[in-house]
Order: sequence, then C-alpha cells, then structure tokens
Amino acid sequence: MNFRKVTVKYIWQGEICEEFPDKGVYYEDRGLVIRCDKWGEVAIYHAEPIEGEDVVIVAEGADSLLEDNQDFFLDLIMSGGALE
Repeated sequence: MNFRKVTVKYIWQGEICEEFPDKGVYYEDRGLVIRCDKWGEVAIYHAEPIEGEDVVIVAEGADSLLEDNQDFFLDLIMSGGALE
C-alpha cells in the first residue's frame, strides 16, 4: 500500500484555491485522501494528485466519504488503506 503525507487543495469556482490548504494522507492505490483541517476536523475524499508534488486536489462540491459511515474511517486506518 502506497500512502504519503500531502497538502490538500480544493477546486473553488473552477480553479485551484491556494488560500485554505489542509494536511492529509493520500492513499495512491485507492485515490483517497484523509484530510485534517486546522481545527482538527477529519474528512475522506476522492482526490487527484498533482504529479511531481506532494499535493492532491479535491473536486468542488465533493462529499466526504465519512457521511453516515464512521466505520469506513476506522477500517481505512486499521487496514493501512487496503480496504476492498
């Protein structure tokens, strides 16, 4: 399983927003990022990496995969990202 620490940026009004990046762990094999904002809120999103940088992009309006699915987060952490 390949995962790495990344900066998480978001698409806002069709462009990459540079103003409010978060930190996260990107699971390359799954295309998922667990992100934590500066207040400690955790979310999981599908994300696209920027080649050659430790940055991933989350689409505008993306829903967190944690919505009504707390076990998804715990299973992802426990398995090191190797969920089916």
